Amino acid sequence: MPVRPSHLLVGLALQNLGRRKTRTALLLAAVAISSAIVFTGAVLMRSIGTSTAIGFSRLGADLMVVQEGTLANITAALLTVEPTDLTLDAGLLDRSNLAGIARIAPQRIFRTDRSGLTGHDDSVDLIGFDPDRDFTVQPWISDRLGRPMQPGDVIFGAARDLPLGSEVVLFGEPFRVWAKLARTGVGTHERGIFMPSSSLLALAPAIRASTGAVPPVLDPGKVSGFLVELAPGATELQIRFALLSRLPGIKVVVGDAMLTGIRQGLTSLFGGTLALVAIMFASTAIMVSVLFSAIVAERRRELGLLKAIGARRGQIVGMMLIEAMVATAAGSAIGVAMGVLLLRAFERSLVYSLREIGIPFLWLDTATTVAIAIGCIAAAAVIGGIGALAPAWRASRHDAYELIRGEG
Repeated sequence: MPVRPSHLLVGLALQNLGRRKTRTALLLAAVAISSAIVFTGAVLMRSIGTSTAIGFSRLGADLMVVQEGTLANITAALLTVEPTDLTLDAGLLDRSNLAGIARIAPQRIFRTDRSGLTGHDDSVDLIGFDPDRDFTVQPWISDRLGRPMQPGDVIFGAARDLPLGSEVVLFGEPFRVWAKLARTGVGTHERGIFMPSSSLLALAPAIRASTGAVPPVLDPGKVSGFLVELAPGATELQIRFALLSRLPGIKVVVGDAMLTGIRQGLTSLFGGTLALVAIMFASTAIMVSVLFSAIVAERRRELGLLKAIGARRGQIVGMMLIEAMVATAAGSAIGVAMGVLLLRAFERSLVYSLREIGIPFLWLDTATTVAIAIGCIAAAAVIGGIGALAPAWRASRHDAYELIRGEG
C-alpha cells in the first residue's frame, strides 16, 4: 500500500524530533514552563475570583442613596435603609448616568405590626428587592429550597425561626419560605422578610384593607433607597460629590472605604489576567519562531535534499509546521501536568490564608479545569505553528541548490 504524502510528512517530522533529542528537550522544556504558568495562573485566578466574589459580595454596597432625612444603618459589612415614609423616584439613579457606578440595587422597606404573620402585633420589616439587580441580599442566603425562586416565595432573616418550605400568610396572602439568610447583625436583615418588589407591590390592596392606607413606598414609582456598588477606579468621594451636585434633596451614606478599595483592586487584578495570558502566549510564539529559525538554518542541507527529490514548497512548510505543533503541544501537555502539581502545592497555604480572613475558597470544577487544560494545549499547538510558519516559509522559497550549498 503506497504511503500518503501527508503520512510521510508526519513521519519525517516525528523522526526529526526524535533524532535531535537535546534540541527537542529544550523546546519542550521552554513550552512546558510557559504552559505551566498560563494553566496554573488561569485556574488560580478563576478560582480566587469565584471565591472572593462570594466573600466580597457579602460586603454589600459601597454607597447608599436615600431621601434627605432618612435614617440609615451602617455596619462593617452592610449598608441598610431603615423603614421610613421618605422615598425617592425609582428611576432617579438610572437617569443620572454616572460612569463610576457599576451596579444599583433599589429597595423598598415597609415596617408593620399588622401583617398577621404570628397572629399578634409582631413588628415585621417587609423588604422588596429586585432579584436581577440585587447584590446585597442573596449573597447572604445560607439555606434554600432546591429550585429557583418563584412568585410567592419569600426569604426570611436569620431571626425568623421557620423551616424552609413553610407557608406563611401576610395580610391574608399566602407565601412560601424559599430561603433563609445567615446572621448579619443588622436589624432589618435579622427580622426582615424579603420578597421581590413585584410581590410587595401586589400586597398594596390587602395592606389598604388592613390598615386603611397604602404607605408611600408601595407606589410603583417610588423606592426607599438605592444601594450602589462603585466601578473599578471610582472613589466614594468622587461619586458622592457627583450625586449630591446632580440630585438635590438626597443623602449619600458611605460604607467602609478600605473594603471598597480591596474589592476594586481585586477586580482590576482579575481583569489584568487576560492581558498576562496574552503576553505569555505572544512570548511563546516569539520563542518558537526564534528556535525554529535556528533549526531551519541548521537543516538547510536536509531541506535542500528534500526539494531535490521532488518535495514541494507546501510539503516543506507542512513538515516544519507539524514538527512545531507536535513539539509545542507535547510541551504544553507536560506544562499542564506541572501546573496540576503546582496547584496541589498552593492549595494548603492559599486556602488556609483565605479562610483566615473569612473568604471561602472554591476550586474550579473538574470540567472547567479540564477545558482550560485542553485549551492551553490547543493554543500551544496553534502558537507553535504560527511561530514556525515564517522561518519555514522563508526556507521553502530557496532553490534546492542554494539550500544544499548553504547559500542565501
